Amino acid sequence: MDIEAIRDRVRAENYLAKSHAIQHALKEGFERMHMVEAVLNGRIIEEYPEDKRVLICSRVNLLEKIFIYLHVVCEYADPVYAEFVTAYIPDEDQWERPEFTRRKRKKK
Repeated sequence: MDIEAIRDRVRAENYLAKSHAIQHALKEGFERMHMVEAVLNGRIIEEYPEDKRVLICSRVNLLEKIFIYLHVVCEYADPVYAEFVTAYIPDEDQWERPEFTRRKRKKK
């Protein structure tokens, strides 16, 4: 899926935030608008074509002069809507810094 097609849906306000995404937002201190910002400005870092989903990563403005990286799993199976399946602040133990776009290799 082309990220621009997902962005078009979001710009048209044809998106839904699933409860799992909202739960992470409440727990981690970001809001739906940050998910939207991540999708509109981020890039696809992983694709899950069998589930019709992508993982998008972006740096978002949490507060004035305070930025965080945010991951949003976005589903595009519906022909009209994009669904934010989950969203979270990437864990430094699992993702490589500074941009959190690559998973760390598991140590053997």
